[in-house]
Amino acid sequence: MQYWRTPCATVSHRNPSEPAMFDFKEIEAFVWIVRLGSFRLAAQHLHLTQPSISDRIARLEDFVGGPLLDRAQRPIQPTPKGRQFYRHAQHMLETRQEAMAMLEANNPFQGVLRLGVVETIAHSWLPAFIAELANRFPDMTLQLEVDGTPGLANRLLNRQIDMAFTLGPVDAQDILSRPLCHYPTGLIVNPCLAFDPDTFSLAALERSGTPLITFASDSRPYRELQSLLHQQRLERIKLHCSGSVWTIVRLALDGIGVGAIPPRIVEQEIARGELVTLPCDLPRLDFAASWPQHIDKALADGVIDLAIELGQRDQREHA
Repeated sequence: MQYWRTPCATVSHRNPSEPAMFDFKEIEAFVWIVRLGSFRLAAQHLHLTQPSISDRIARLEDFVGGPLLDRAQRPIQPTPKGRQFYRHAQHMLETRQEAMAMLEANNPFQGVLRLGVVETIAHSWLPAFIAELANRFPDMTLQLEVDGTPGLANRLLNRQIDMAFTLGPVDAQDILSRPLCHYPTGLIVNPCLAFDPDTFSLAALERSGTPLITFASDSRPYRELQSLLHQQRLERIKLHCSGSVWTIVRLALDGIGVGAIPPRIVEQEIARGELVTLPCDLPRLDFAASWPQHIDKALADGVIDLAIELGQRDQREHA
């Protein structure tokens, strides 16, 4: 597809009798340089040489009659004209992608999806999600990473994964998000610690000297629990943390402390009587799916719709 306009009189090497033109190759090169902030990284992403990328940008700037990129900045930034053009360039690429998706609607996605998930999802509805994903996209290869929300957010922003299911959305430019599901946070404990659910309180926990164990110190649940203890003047409660949910579960099973996690992921241990829940009003955990907006829209919608369907079904069944 080509775009035409009357030639600029200020460009001496162009034949005035021929219309100027550029195509999607130039647009794609420009968009990826803006996204990645580098000619070199854009060339690597598009599997081109750096001179090829430079030639495409030169043709595009020749066409618009001025610079679109400020090469003096690191990372490279668009000029004011470039910022204005970037919005239209993104729209053109997205429109082309949607048109191609319509033409290829009968072809399942073929390729690798790099997906990052937090442990709460990994230990709840993720197996059902992976099984159904294989049915809907039989030619897809899944690369799965399980980590905390901060680590997954960094991987997503650095383009090391394509999609992330995290605690809350990844809030950044060019990142899209949709809510997935939510679970209550509860307190779990080994019955050997002899806390009576009918009379339990955080004040009783403080008097016992038993620590609370929750998510990593850079996580939202940790900060919210810390704030709750401060508001209730219970600073003497020891607040331990771990980046591994199953480490928290293991410590609770061993009677080391009281775990502050979603009871959903230890339902089997609760059913067997290895753990019991204690009453406490803690903030619920809201999970979201986040992905860069350059991801194929049809693919993203298919994967996210499935995740929402299974996540919310699990939420209802285990409320």
